[in-house]
Amino acid sequence: MFENIENLKILSAIHKVSNPYGKTKGRKTNGFLIRVRGVVQYDFPNQSVIVREGEMMFLPKGCQYEFHIISEGDAVCTAINVEGDFGEAQPTRYSIGEFYDAEYIKYHFADLWKFGNQAQKYQCYSLLYSLISYLSNIEAQQYQDKKKFEVIQPAVDYLRRHLYDCDLKIDELHKLCGVSDTYFRKIFISKFGTNPKNYIVGKRVSYAKSIIDSGEFSTVKELALMVGYKDPLYFGKVFKQHYGASPMHMNQ
Repeated sequence: MFENIENLKILSAIHKVSNPYGKTKGRKTNGFLIRVRGVVQYDFPNQSVIVREGEMMFLPKGCQYEFHIISEGDAVCTAINVEGDFGEAQPTRYSIGEFYDAEYIKYHFADLWKFGNQAQKYQCYSLLYSLISYLSNIEAQQYQDKKKFEVIQPAVDYLRRHLYDCDLKIDELHKLCGVSDTYFRKIFISKFGTNPKNYIVGKRVSYAKSIIDSGEFSTVKELALMVGYKDPLYFGKVFKQHYGASPMHMNQ
């Protein structure tokens, strides 16, 4: 579905509380609806799909559906509406929990698009294309031998437990799987859409951004240690490369 997208254009991005119920006879735009909170059921002419927190529903232009909230309390989503040629795309649910910038897209993409300068709008395009690349890899995996991904599972499990450890050694992850570093990186990229270093950095700075937003730290040094960096200067450099501002400026 995402192999030959042409003329992609972001039309709007909204972080919003979903209505309890809705219906459309023909969607006017292509939409990436990322579920931030709550559970929503989509009813299409030929199927029903339940979308939970951390999942995304791709809704192509022209599709017909009804939706209703099936969880208690408010349901919140980030909706990115785009124009582009998606061919004969079908409504599809994806899990984006492993996408390295999932948290940032869920909570900050809409504000970055609505209130950001031109450079930040280009950053939105970069984030969206990264997400599409990730989704494309998910689709490709459906046609590949899943056993090869089991090879790197020990390293993936280790990463999830030690993602914010300052002593995490990226170059030694392949040893947990009994394969060469080159082969490990090749399989890792095919599964996650990026190399191990970028995956770890993305997760760490996204977590740092959430800590900054909450105000639950006192110094950049403390923040750096919380997300896995002993050197606050290096952490600040990495953070600025990712978000375009230093941690302290982001906190103002």
